[in-house]
Amino acid sequence: MTKQRNRVNLTLDDELFATLTELSELSGTPRAAIINELLTEVKPQLDLSIDLIKKLRANEMQMSDARMVFNNLIADAGDVINQAQGDINRALREINKPDEESDDNATDNGKSN
Repeated sequence: MTKQRNRVNLTLDDELFATLTELSELSGTPRAAIINELLTEVKPQLDLSIDLIKKLRANEMQMSDARMVFNNLIADAGDVINQAQGDINRALREINKPDEESDDNATDNGKSN
């Protein structure tokens, strides 16, 4: 028996919704799958945030230490975003790469016999 997945209602601003919809249409991947993948990639940072908040509430950590950990979280999130941008750029280059067969046909058609 397959485990039922949890569902969450999500409200997005118009610009983010349009971006997500366009990515979904271009990739053939459902919006929910894209969101799930993005959140899965940042789960380690979310887990660290939870741990940080728990320690702050239990007074097990000083605010200065928490600030340092939080700043590292922000830096890690930036790394994830940069990696995702790199993945997108590589995919776009691959999509925009001329089709070798089309190039061969264009060359053959341009030759004079």
